[in-house]
Amino acid sequence: MQKTVLIADDHPVYLLGLRTLLQTRSDRYRIVHEALNADEVMDKLAQSPVDIIITDLSMPGEHYPDGLTMIQTLARRYPESMIVVVTMITNPELLASLRRCGVHAVLSKNSLSTNLVQTLHSTRQGHVAPVKPEVQLTQRETEVLRLLLRGLTVNQISEQLNRTKQTISTQKNSAMRKLGASSDFELFQCAQSLGLDS
Repeated sequence: MQKTVLIADDHPVYLLGLRTLLQTRSDRYRIVHEALNADEVMDKLAQSPVDIIITDLSMPGEHYPDGLTMIQTLARRYPESMIVVVTMITNPELLASLRRCGVHAVLSKNSLSTNLVQTLHSTRQGHVAPVKPEVQLTQRETEVLRLLLRGLTVNQISEQLNRTKQTISTQKNSAMRKLGASSDFELFQCAQSLGLDS
């Protein structure tokens, strides 16, 4: 029996790649939606939900400012759907936080051709239990990360948000701990992977 699928990526070349891979197993998977941004993903799923959601993590979207927010919303609204994230992320803590959000599998864009269909098959066979969405970063932590990515210093952020430097540092450190980042460079990598630089 065919499984219905939504594929989403803001880069048309990756969307084409996903489509091509799934069409090689058209006996198993039928693509019913394609989306180029987070808002399209939500609009199309609202029209008709699917069995499998395969999406890039970092995509533009007016209502979903970062990838984690989008994934948490998907997991909450469509608990019956298998969610597969394709990304360039390599940070293990960040991958773990994605899984805690309700993602069934995280695949590297570099190995899609060999891993996608195999992962869909094994995940389905393994009957992965849905994971309850878990909020990782607070709104204030996310806000601080966004401003850091824009090149602002802790001092500048404290002035802009009218909070003390100590408060900003605490929020930054808390975000680092949750994302498993041990340096500013790793923190920026994680934040970019989550789409917080858009």
